Amino acid sequence: MTENSSVFKNPLRHYIRYQPRAFFVGIFLLVITNALDGLYPLLIKIGIDQIETQQPLDDLGRTSLLLIAALTSLGAFRYAWRKNFGRFHTYAMEDMRQRIFKHFTTLGPTFFHKNQVGELMSVITNDVSSFRQAIGPGLLIFLDGLIYLAIILPIMFTINFTWTWQTLIFLPLVPFLINKVMKLIHINYKIAQDRYSELTGLTQETIGGIRVVKSYAQENHRTDLFCQASNKLEVANNKVALIDSLFMPVMEFGVTSGSVILFFIAANDLYSGAVTVGTFVAFHRYIQKMVWPVTALGLGFSYYEKGKASLSRIQAVVDQETDIPNSGTLDLRAFHKLEFKDVSFKFPGMDLYALRDISFQINAGEHVGLMGQVGSGKSTLVSLILRMYPVHEGQILINDIPIENYTLNSLRKMMVLVTQEVFLFSETVTRNIGYGLLQDPELSEVTRMTDIVNIRGEIENLPQKFDSQLGERGVNLSGGQKQRLSIARGLILTSPFLILDDSLSAVDTRTEKIIEEELSQAKKSMQQTRLTVAHRLSSLKNADRIIVLKDGTIEAMGTVSDLIAFSPTFRTIVSVQSSQEVISE
Repeated sequence: MTENSSVFKNPLRHYIRYQPRAFFVGIFLLVITNALDGLYPLLIKIGIDQIETQQPLDDLGRTSLLLIAALTSLGAFRYAWRKNFGRFHTYAMEDMRQRIFKHFTTLGPTFFHKNQVGELMSVITNDVSSFRQAIGPGLLIFLDGLIYLAIILPIMFTINFTWTWQTLIFLPLVPFLINKVMKLIHINYKIAQDRYSELTGLTQETIGGIRVVKSYAQENHRTDLFCQASNKLEVANNKVALIDSLFMPVMEFGVTSGSVILFFIAANDLYSGAVTVGTFVAFHRYIQKMVWPVTALGLGFSYYEKGKASLSRIQAVVDQETDIPNSGTLDLRAFHKLEFKDVSFKFPGMDLYALRDISFQINAGEHVGLMGQVGSGKSTLVSLILRMYPVHEGQILINDIPIENYTLNSLRKMMVLVTQEVFLFSETVTRNIGYGLLQDPELSEVTRMTDIVNIRGEIENLPQKFDSQLGERGVNLSGGQKQRLSIARGLILTSPFLILDDSLSAVDTRTEKIIEEELSQAKKSMQQTRLTVAHRLSSLKNADRIIVLKDGTIEAMGTVSDLIAFSPTFRTIVSVQSSQEVISE
């Protein structure tokens, strides 16, 4: 049994095993607390009886001191069990959250294409919180109720057996009513969680694409969609709240009715002197205390049902297996050769092939270009090199060994990908540039990289220069600035295999020339291999050879002169870009 399966099969047992001290000490202190809570009404009874029978003040004083000591100890022990039990369920929440996040990092792009970011965020925040409520406060409240019953009921029977069964006669009805309410809560809470995920996803998508929304003047449309999703969430939450509101009436019915019954059945005993006023007051206090255990049992069930619904959503995510298992055992320590052998690929759920019968070879130290029209399969090919998707037809070999035999970590450390689609983190400029390094880079190296991509002056104009904090996704930078920082992040790693996926498209020709000189130097000094995906011919003028893709197949491969002779697609690209240069001149 895997660790994840043990968590979801029996979460409580799993987390008790890792936090036994916090759990059992918390329960032990809870028992003591409830014992003290059940004791002090008896002290009140003794005190009232002492007053009624005019006992000496010394006796009443001793009783008062015992009452003060009991109440003080009650507060101290209540603090102690909450502290210990809080440590238990906080650990459970933290472990579950880290477990989900770690699993997210193992999944491939296929999973994230099928699931909205907002829904995944809801799982790791809202559902984990609900799970904590179930395994922590929910369980604690439920146990508190059981212990209360185990302590208070025997005391009540001891005081007066007849009073007890008559005043609590309606109590057995409560569990049946609670069970019905619980089932309704489970169904509707899961619906509410789904609505919450939809709203979160819509919000994240709108904020992430706010420039597009504003560019197309779709603010009102997105607002309408948000309002619709928000209203659905409101309706779902109101339904849960409506059902939840039945708890107190249902749970208090069987208990509070006992107070009314007590007045009638205890009257004759009080008139005849069979019982003292202190006994009546203490017994009535115990009836009032019975409201909490019955309420606690109901609340505990409520938390359990909500947590169960959330746990099922968490498990549905964690049970998703990656389509790129890290099953390789070899470490890729040096790069000598990359080879595609009759590789065909189609995305999961698609009928059409994105790539078909692809075969080529790249040797260490080579600079190979990759061109083709939009949708020809260039980025897909790059994704396969980095093993973002599994290959079921054909083989990809590195150093004559199937790519699946290498560990993912060593494979991706050997290769650096600089994409056209830039992602910057909410970190400083320096840390974004040195993101792939094990530690923060030297400032001198960072400034050298920013000189190469022609962005140093713009960074030094920022308030804290290289220590300036970038906003989410680098929102406080322009598109060109973000792309140049992304290129600097790739260059600073000096990787044996560098992949530029149309990442020079937003830089000017002067910057492109400086970057090319840096890459040429790296090629000479460390025999760096480079695959450059580009639409501009200027980005590939130093390539040893170029591969041209068309509709997912290799149309031609070779030098520029070879491609002009044998590739209609390449001739079209040359013709179009030559015309554009003439027009620009």
